[in-house]
Amino acid sequence: METRHAVLALVALVTLVMTVRALVAGLDGDFGTVGRQVGVGGVVLAFGVGLYRNWEAVG
Repeated sequence: METRHAVLALVALVTLVMTVRALVAGLDGDFGTVGRQVGVGGVVLAFGVGLYRNWEAVG
């Protein structure tokens, strides 16, 4: 597996974990945590996808 694909897989895994945490917090009624998980998860996902797409320019 190329390093670039490993980074994308790691970003996807982190985003999935944060989504699950947001769902659990939403079921518990903790909407502050939901917002935090969605916000940080979105930033991580956007950074990871941007890194994947511009891998050659960055490296």
